[in-house]
Amino acid sequence: MDTDLKGSVSIGTWPTSERTIRVSLPGKIAYDLNAFQKAQATILDRLGCTACCSGWDIRFDIVRDFAVDENLNVHDRVSGGVIIDG
Repeated sequence: MDTDLKGSVSIGTWPTSERTIRVSLPGKIAYDLNAFQKAQATILDRLGCTACCSGWDIRFDIVRDFAVDENLNVHDRVSGGVIIDG
């Protein structure tokens, strides 16, 4: 048996379907590096290790869910805020 484990991956850190995490982010956070890093650190902390994401398949999705009211105001359905153009 080959005892050279260089380049091998522990079974405990290999991403599997049970270790897939879906994260929905509003664009305001997704496109702001500092805000994104804070969100990522919080998620990693909840997963058990703030410093790394080994073994997790984290899929970030930018939320694009809007509603338009009768006054033609566009609402971001995630934050509930009204989107003002310009």
